[in-house]
Amino acid sequence: MTDTPAAAVEVTDLTVAYRDRPALWDVDLEVPAGKLMAVMGPNGAGKTTLIKAILGLVRPAAGRVRIHGRPYAEQRRLVGYVPQRGSVDWDFPTTVLDVVMMGRYGTLGWLRRPGTRERELALAALVKVGMEDFTGRQIAQLSGGQQQRVFLARALMQDAQVYFMDEPFQGVDARTERAIVDLLKELRSLGRTVIVVHHDLQTVTEYFDWITLLNVRRIASGPVAEAFTAENLRLAYGGRVEFLQRQNPADPAPGDDEFLHGFGRIRP
Repeated sequence: MTDTPAAAVEVTDLTVAYRDRPALWDVDLEVPAGKLMAVMGPNGAGKTTLIKAILGLVRPAAGRVRIHGRPYAEQRRLVGYVPQRGSVDWDFPTTVLDVVMMGRYGTLGWLRRPGTRERELALAALVKVGMEDFTGRQIAQLSGGQQQRVFLARALMQDAQVYFMDEPFQGVDARTERAIVDLLKELRSLGRTVIVVHHDLQTVTEYFDWITLLNVRRIASGPVAEAFTAENLRLAYGGRVEFLQRQNPADPAPGDDEFLHGFGRIRP
C-alpha cells in the first residue's frame, strides 16, 4: 500500500488575534498539491492574515502550519510570495531587473552576488510576464499593472513549489489580468500549488479549480464545483447581494445560478 502524499499546505486549528479581536478563529485547511486556489471572503474576513500566518509574518495565538508535510521554517525555500502591491515601497531606487533577481537571494544567500545565470533566469521570467523591454527602468516609474507583473517575475525566480499571492489582480488593466491568469495556469500545469487572495466572484469558475471561503472562520473549502455554492456564499458574505438583486420584495428568491450571477457583479 502506498502512502498518501502530504498536502501542499495544511493548516490546523489556526487562530490569530489582534489585541483582543480574533482575525482568524480555529481555521482548518488542506490544499492538495497542484491546485490553483482562491481565498475569498468579505473585507475583514482574515484573508491576508491567513497568508501572513502561514508564512510566519504574523504570530498565531494557536495552531499549526505544514508545507508539504513539514513546518514552514524547514520548507521556506519551497515557497514564493507576492504581497499586496500597496504594501511595497515603490520609491526604493532599483531597476526592474534588480527586483526580479532578488527572487534568487534565498537560493544564493546574501553574501553571494547574482551572476550570469541569475541574469538569464531573470530575463526569461520578464519575458513570461511581458516586461522584457523594461529591464533598466526604475521600478517607481512603472504603472501599477507593470509593477505587479515585475513582482510575479520575481516570484518565478524563486522556482517555488507553493506560491502565495495577495490580491494580484487588484488595480491592474485587462492585459495584465490576462497575463497573470495565464501564468497561474502555467504554474498549475507544472504541478505547482498557487493560493491567491481574490475578490471577483464572477471570475472564480474561469480562473480557479479550488476555493476557500473565509469569514474569520472557514466557511467552506474544496473544489470550486463543490464549495462555490450559493449557500456557502450566503454564509460567507450574508444575504445583502440577494436583497440588492431582488428589486421587488414579492419576487421569488433566485436559484443558485441567478444568485451567483448577481453576486459576481459586486467585488466585496
